[in-house]
Amino acid sequence: MIGRNELAIVQAVVYASIFDYPLTLEQLRATLVGGTMSAEQILATYESSARLRAIVEYRDGFFVPAGRSDLIRERRRRERHSRQFLRHHGRLLRWICAIPFTRMVALSGSIAHLNMDENGDLDLFIVARGHHVWSVTVAVVLLTKILRARRVVCANFVMSDTNLVVEQQDLFTANQILHLRPLIGREVLDGFLAANPFVRRFYPNQPASPADSVLKAFDTDIGPWRRRLKALLEFALAPVAPLIEWMCRRAYSWHLRRRSVAWTSPEQVRLQPDYLKLHTKSHRRSVLERFDEEVEVAIGRGERAAIA
Repeated sequence: MIGRNELAIVQAVVYASIFDYPLTLEQLRATLVGGTMSAEQILATYESSARLRAIVEYRDGFFVPAGRSDLIRERRRRERHSRQFLRHHGRLLRWICAIPFTRMVALSGSIAHLNMDENGDLDLFIVARGHHVWSVTVAVVLLTKILRARRVVCANFVMSDTNLVVEQQDLFTANQILHLRPLIGREVLDGFLAANPFVRRFYPNQPASPADSVLKAFDTDIGPWRRRLKALLEFALAPVAPLIEWMCRRAYSWHLRRRSVAWTSPEQVRLQPDYLKLHTKSHRRSVLERFDEEVEVAIGRGERAAIA
């Protein structure tokens, strides 16, 4: 029967493979599902388990499901594309980070892994200061329209820093949070992780601070004049900010509800004063179902190998 440490390795590799993403040894260590091992212990477990080697392949510094070494080449191709994409949209991202009342702007989804394909979106997770969730969201929409990048940016989760607890606390959400890459507001991410301890229950080996390799794809500094402009706008808008927030919430929530008939996952949408979640086409259920199925198949393959 497969051991606990072996299972943690299998689950991490299988989950990443759903997104066609091989794991380095350090990435595997950080994303062991429910397990705590050092890099040395992972390698020792792998080398000593014929069952595990029948399930997982370790090649060129990457862990992949057995027979899927093609994912290594695909990861490298996507990394090149993702870095080029980030460099191309660096100016856009700096302007988004300069929007008044944004405390954290983080890369999310495939771009946070440098795993974006040609049809991917620039997924952003944003934390707004106080009661500015809806005005920040509308500002992102208007800015991306002005810069002709509305189809590129997907700011589908905006929260207030007064309420950092997420509602759905499962493996899918934990993985998304674990891989957030802040462009601004790293200190906010620390508070966000502290407010959601379930992430560490799924990933007890998570590093204290996220790796910055993704962010090296471009310079994340918004520049001194953008910082001064942001501070000036926040000061100037403060007296009328509650009215602007109310107007943005009324207008944009009306607009969103008009389009709700096209949502394929309405249960993943939250339109709250301090919590705006727009996962209108969520893959959560299908990913978790596929994960369970593929882990079961993988374990069966390992057990057959052990018997043979």
